[in-house]
Amino acid sequence: MIGQEDCLYLNIYTPKLPDYTKTSDLMNVVVFIHGGAFISGQGSIYGPQYLLDSNNFVFVTINYRLGVLGFASTGDHVIPGNNGLKDQVSALKWIQRNIKVFGGDPDSVTITGMSAGASSVHYHLISPMSRGLFNRAILQSGSAFCNWAYTENVVQKTKFVANILGCQTNNSMDIVRCLLSRPGKSIAESVSHFTQWKGNPFTPFGPTLEFEGKEKFLPDIPEKLVPYDIPVLVSTTQDEGLIFIALKEFIDELNSNWDECIPHLLDYNYTISNEYLKTKVAQDIKKFYFGDQMVSTKTMSNIIKMISDRLFGYAISNAAQHIASKNSASVYFHEFGYSGNYSILADINPNFDSRGSGVCHGDETMYVISMAGKNVHRNEKDTNMMKTMVTIWASFIKNGKPYIGDKVNWLPVSKNFRDPLRYIKITQNQTFEVKEQQNHGNLLFWNSLPLNEFDLINMKEDRRHIEL
Repeated sequence: MIGQEDCLYLNIYTPKLPDYTKTSDLMNVVVFIHGGAFISGQGSIYGPQYLLDSNNFVFVTINYRLGVLGFASTGDHVIPGNNGLKDQVSALKWIQRNIKVFGGDPDSVTITGMSAGASSVHYHLISPMSRGLFNRAILQSGSAFCNWAYTENVVQKTKFVANILGCQTNNSMDIVRCLLSRPGKSIAESVSHFTQWKGNPFTPFGPTLEFEGKEKFLPDIPEKLVPYDIPVLVSTTQDEGLIFIALKEFIDELNSNWDECIPHLLDYNYTISNEYLKTKVAQDIKKFYFGDQMVSTKTMSNIIKMISDRLFGYAISNAAQHIASKNSASVYFHEFGYSGNYSILADINPNFDSRGSGVCHGDETMYVISMAGKNVHRNEKDTNMMKTMVTIWASFIKNGKPYIGDKVNWLPVSKNFRDPLRYIKITQNQTFEVKEQQNHGNLLFWNSLPLNEFDLINMKEDRRHIEL
């Protein structure tokens, strides 16, 4: 494990310093929040190349506390929770106060993020602590509605961490005093106790409800909080779940131990306490996505679809429709379906041949924002796609409306939540297809399962006891 507790820094990139005699010269500001399942990542690996190559924007990346250090909670005023998200709020406030020095316009700030970063952006859209700190939002492959984007049983998990580190857990102050005396590395590594199958569920600590505290970042469940009324751009990739099955042994074990593995992979192990019901849900999922077929490399598309739907698809589209139904400002949605010369999967399996093989979680971001050590646009097709994605982002950052030319009319998501999801599909041939889809991500199926997601978020211990 690599990292340090002294992490709260920003990285600011500006194409020019301001002329203080000309306020009209202030530039649009783009703030990128990194992903990493709320347990890993850093802002410094993302750079301004691509987006700033053809645009005068001020580009900012931020850091925030992660894992137990960023998202532990005692369920009271001592550690109310969401310290990592509050770090992000502090960064946004700092930007409001200081970005003019770098030529940035504090009245034209777009916040964006990928995966857990996108979920963070959605949380800022609904948190009372973040109001007025930004003017537009871009969510890539994540939302606050994703099952992995909030933490079940966080108080019990926090006490479990304290126990394994030799701390008394009689009261919250005892926990804090003891944990302060323990090495940060030991605290950070304790998350491995909650990721029981190949690193899953992959967000053991993350955002949670706050019941006490002077100022609550998340005072209620996301569906009950009214989003900030600003333009929003939301996207998913075509094959989000592909990132989980790059290795063949993953599929083999999934087939042989389906009932044991699936609750961890699909992140409902801690929300269903009844073992019989947990197994029944696993079998219901298998029947829905595979029918009578085996789980194997021959049914890889079924596996990808299942993971994509559960961990990303319906929760992200549902978030877009929810925001659109509450706001007067427009919400735009697109699906990124271009498979280029490089994929995030290459970091997991170097033998993976990306082009034409699928578009996994995280692939879209590399066509807008550079990543350290990844020179991905080495051919004409990929370079053209990069220019297209930069144009989409730049137009939205400037005007609140993404531009894809005059031949295709990109309509915003309907204000009526019952309407089909309206979106644009960016294809392998770099064309734009207008789509409408009801029940996106098989939402109705997943809602039919007794997953009890929000029922268990940070429940008071006198209401329910959960064994870890």
